[in-house]
Amino acid sequence: MSLSVPLKQAGIRELASENYDAVRATINTGDLLFCSGTNLVSRVIQRVSGSPYSHVALVVRMRSIDRLLLLEAEWPFGVRVVPLSSYLKDWNGSGKPYPGHLLIARHAELDAREEEISTVFLSELVDILGHPYSLRRLLRLGLREIAELAGLRFGKLRANKSTVCSEYVFHAYSRLGIQIPWNHKGTILPLDIAAHRDVSLVCRIQ
Repeated sequence: MSLSVPLKQAGIRELASENYDAVRATINTGDLLFCSGTNLVSRVIQRVSGSPYSHVALVVRMRSIDRLLLLEAEWPFGVRVVPLSSYLKDWNGSGKPYPGHLLIARHAELDAREEEISTVFLSELVDILGHPYSLRRLLRLGLREIAELAGLRFGKLRANKSTVCSEYVFHAYSRLGIQIPWNHKGTILPLDIAAHRDVSLVCRIQ
């Protein structure tokens, strides 16, 4: 039976952690890495968005070289590729693990399509590799979350490839014909992806 991705901090903390080396072979192309950070920037994002997750990235398994890569839009680097293992050992060149919790999740439609989705995700990366992470867009997302508290509503933000992490995942999945709806505030956040009915938990890694 598949498990839902926790949508609250308490649920994340209650999950047992799996050793990355022990579960590495079970992680597939198209899987999602959800990050619940404990540093200042992550806590601000979580507070403003009302979400336990401050970041989401895509996994690509490169079988020819036995590597798991992450495709992500990350501040301040923009769209980039990094080894998944860097989050466990050397996050952003710090020499330390990512400060927070790391969860692997999977969309139900991707289980049997690895060869196809590897090509799509890698082409998506190459097409927009180096595009900037949009701090301006992140601020707009934050303002919408604050406006929501005041009962205000806005139309959906125009799709833009100068982007933030959750929109990057949305674009890549869309190329496979997988649509994850934007929320009623006209945005898509890591929480919206985590809460989708077809996304289930694989494991929490350390």
